[in-house]
Amino acid sequence: MVKKCPLFFFLFSIGFSVARAQLPLHDHDSTYYVTYRDRVTARAYLSRKYTVLRFASAGPFPKFNYSPNTTLNVGIGATYHAFTLNIGIGVNRFNPKEIRGKTRYLDLQGHFYARDWNVDILGEFYKGYYLTPKGYAAPPGEDYYKRPDLELDVFGVAFYKSLNERRFSYQAGLLQNEWQKKSAGAILLGGEIYYGAIRGDSVLVPYILDSNYYKGNINKFHFFEIGPGIGYGYTLVIRQHFFALASGTVNLAFRYSRERSASTGKYGDRFDFTPNDIIHLGVGYNNDNWCLSALWVSTRLNVKGGVSDYRYGITAGNYRLIYAKRFRINRKVRKILEPIPAIIGQ
Repeated sequence: MVKKCPLFFFLFSIGFSVARAQLPLHDHDSTYYVTYRDRVTARAYLSRKYTVLRFASAGPFPKFNYSPNTTLNVGIGATYHAFTLNIGIGVNRFNPKEIRGKTRYLDLQGHFYARDWNVDILGEFYKGYYLTPKGYAAPPGEDYYKRPDLELDVFGVAFYKSLNERRFSYQAGLLQNEWQKKSAGAILLGGEIYYGAIRGDSVLVPYILDSNYYKGNINKFHFFEIGPGIGYGYTLVIRQHFFALASGTVNLAFRYSRERSASTGKYGDRFDFTPNDIIHLGVGYNNDNWCLSALWVSTRLNVKGGVSDYRYGITAGNYRLIYAKRFRINRKVRKILEPIPAIIGQ
């Protein structure tokens, strides 16, 4: 877990790409995009990660979210070939006040983009949430109902292959080491697998919001999902330099979930199918030397309870504003970095 300090705290967001492309660097249509994998792409960025827990019922009870009190981070990073390293620092001045409570978390979202494959990895470990909208179930004199005991763990992977890697570049819009010069899109085929757990010292849903759920005393929930997916990605390019990227995938997963009642000790199991989705959005400006972009990545998982029939939703996302610049390297630096393309196959 990462802890807050009086002045600032450190949140390391390390995303290193070890994806392997089966295609040599020249095997693409250079009239559609240009690659800069032989240069070092350096970046500075602002980002905020989050993992939100949603509750909804088929009955007459309101929908609500548990949100974490996460930080705005300032970071730097670099990419060479397909290897990327980013390090971010959360600065207290830019982060929310603790009237929403404290959140301890380790967020290891990784987004790896190769020539023909893209991989999204989740490693979410959160403890400490507050209930939204503001005022829902809040005690007298408080703005938020806070749950410092509420924990959410999710880890898994989604992997999709682009069927038009010769003309469509994920890296141009999301990794900044390529430049998409003409509009193009691609069908995406792949699959996803996830495991998650929600637990609290007391009932997950407050009595004031759903007395029936509260009486069930459900304080633990686990799930496992696996299944195939399909999607589409497209980059609209205007005058070669301005771009807008949109990508969406839908996954039909076989799901096993289990709820536990603390009062009876009984478990409720459920087997069914559920749709999940992943969204990538980006806009910006790109040229031969630098790139300025705003990005958003969101993974949404949907599960149901075996006892309560509640619908649980988990959304893990990341907003990021990036300025990236590409640098040519001399022979000495290239020799130092030589093991990287040899190890990762690019």
